[in-house]
Amino acid sequence: MRKPLVNHCPQGLNHMLDKIAYDYVRAIREPGANTVKIKHEMAEQVKKYSEEDKIKLRELIQKWQESKK
Repeated sequence: MRKPLVNHCPQGLNHMLDKIAYDYVRAIREPGANTVKIKHEMAEQVKKYSEEDKIKLRELIQKWQESKK
């Protein structure tokens, strides 16, 4: 089992994941963005996350994608 994500955010783990999700959606929505590179970087970043954190991050990304439409 992997170690839980280290939380350096004083506002809590969900706030940190929410910020990561928001920044990810904002980056891939920019005109001319290299989406393949952005997605690859995100995949590399979340390899160290626990399964629960990955599920929560997916939910937050979906939330931001729906609100950005």
